[in-house]
Amino acid sequence: MTKQSFLKGALILLLASVLVKFLGFLYQILIIRLISPEGIGIFNLVFPLYVTALVLTTAGLPLAVSKFVAAEVAAENYQQAEKIFGTALTLLFIFATIITFFFILMAPKLINFLYTDPRVLPAFLFLLPTLLLVSIASVIKGFFQGLQDMRPTALSQLIEQTVRISSGLLLIYLLRPYGLTWTAVGLSIAIFLSELSGLIYLVTLYKNKISRQLFHKPSLAIIKQLFSFGIPITITRIISSTVVALESSLIPRQLKKAGRTLSEATSFYGELSGVAFTILAIPSTLTFSLATTLVPAISEAQSKQQKQLLSRRTSEAIGITIIAGMPCGLILFYWGPLITKLLFNVTQAGELLKILALGSIFLYLLQTTTGILQGLGCVKTIIFTTLIGGIIKLFGIYIGGGHPFGGPSRIALSYVASYFTVSLLNLFIIKRKTSLKLQPGFFLRLILASILLSFALTYGYDFVSQNVLCLILLAPSLALLFLLILFMTGDKYSHLILTHLFQKISKGSL
Repeated sequence: MTKQSFLKGALILLLASVLVKFLGFLYQILIIRLISPEGIGIFNLVFPLYVTALVLTTAGLPLAVSKFVAAEVAAENYQQAEKIFGTALTLLFIFATIITFFFILMAPKLINFLYTDPRVLPAFLFLLPTLLLVSIASVIKGFFQGLQDMRPTALSQLIEQTVRISSGLLLIYLLRPYGLTWTAVGLSIAIFLSELSGLIYLVTLYKNKISRQLFHKPSLAIIKQLFSFGIPITITRIISSTVVALESSLIPRQLKKAGRTLSEATSFYGELSGVAFTILAIPSTLTFSLATTLVPAISEAQSKQQKQLLSRRTSEAIGITIIAGMPCGLILFYWGPLITKLLFNVTQAGELLKILALGSIFLYLLQTTTGILQGLGCVKTIIFTTLIGGIIKLFGIYIGGGHPFGGPSRIALSYVASYFTVSLLNLFIIKRKTSLKLQPGFFLRLILASILLSFALTYGYDFVSQNVLCLILLAPSLALLFLLILFMTGDKYSHLILTHLFQKISKGSL
């Protein structure tokens, strides 16, 4: 069993995630233009409920597998690592089967209770068979992440996204004549096909490397070990997914109270979730990659009681998140309305994106710090901070969304307040648990680079305002310029990223 370095694993996932996000972004642009914000709104309204079902199914076990496999491999207990994987695989197969049938039976009542738009039911029903596929694939990925081998996760993501896009566009073309309800169903079927292709790849590629002793009777001791970590993770994710499901139910209701029609409320949710959040999530390719690799990397350092390594990995992850997230947040703040107009041909989402950009850096920090806390085993702490963030968000949506003036803007601000609060709480706790240190000089260089980038964005607005190609080329170029400014002023995190990346590219070993 071989493993990769923490940074190399993060870079492999990052490069794959960047490509996956880019393809997904193009896909989102196309489907918004093909089926309108209302059409994507129908699908996105019900997707959080599917995520809740998925959280219940996986029960935090893939992440537990990643953590405990990493710890066993660090101690060279390879047979025990395989037993952990086999036990989790058996449990998830059972859970997925039971929960899928439960939600199929309960779907009509749940949809009627949660949503004002009955058109979401078929899309939800066609999503449910995906639960079994995702559960099995996620535990296989978790096993290899525990080995700090990120290639299976990266390659399966690319396959899944390719199949999702090709099948999704074909199904939209075939089903569009039958109305928005069935085009939303097409998006659900595309997800099923993409997850099926990813699972086939993982099983085919690694069937010879998976020991036959995996398919033994699950060990009670291992089950207790998995659930001791998995249950708090599940509670955290249930809180998060339930909050998102409540958002998708509450936002249209509050907007209708403020005088908007069902179609307008659904279209608004489509612009918020399908456009604004899609663009806001682009930099999260880095934070997701970091969070995924941090759990086994932090767990390994902690199990070996290597405090210096633990501190270094924590500081690197947070520093890299900040220098990657800051230029993205500035670009979205200054050019948000322009981006949504040129790419998606919608206007309201641009103003929402501009507000959300104020809290973007805190969103990216939230994702990275959550990964660090999971690696440290502070899962109960994550439950607390996630609950606090969810309460702030839902309270803001309830109060602000129903206001007759500025309801959409108030909804966006509630997200900013939530990101800000949770990320700062996480950082405070990490500071107490590790020797986290970010030097004052780092922030001074960050301020300098931000000021220079702000000038460039202000004066470059007119240049890109009528040209999509210029926008697509200039935005990442300015983000790279931000990184180079930090590099030239002696920032160690940008130096670490650039030198490691260039070395791997020159060797062709990424």
